[in-house]
Amino acid sequence: MPILTNTAEQPAEPRRGAVWSIAEPERELDSNLIRLPAGESIPAHVGAEVDTLIHVVRGGGTLVTDTGEEPLRPGDVALLPRRTGRGFRAGADGLAYLTVHRRRQSLRIQSGPPGD
Repeated sequence: MPILTNTAEQPAEPRRGAVWSIAEPERELDSNLIRLPAGESIPAHVGAEVDTLIHVVRGGGTLVTDTGEEPLRPGDVALLPRRTGRGFRAGADGLAYLTVHRRRQSLRIQSGPPGD
């Protein structure tokens, strides 16, 4: 069954962080709608072990990478390869962007070697 959401119709709270995420447990992709209020930022950091696609849905700002800074505006799409540096700064109208990446497997604790 398809999972539908509308990125333009998200609640006003929380004002910062993930305002929407896929909740379906049997999935191979993760996706989050991230919101940053005007002037706020996500400090530069090294990305996870998955390639991440971002799509700017509202507002604007700046993508900070190892190679420099790129302006972000609605409709922009960027591929952030795994383990690369990235950070975000929201502009005067804030920034909302959708992330899409392969789902990372959670750690599972086993009691012994496989096959025991």
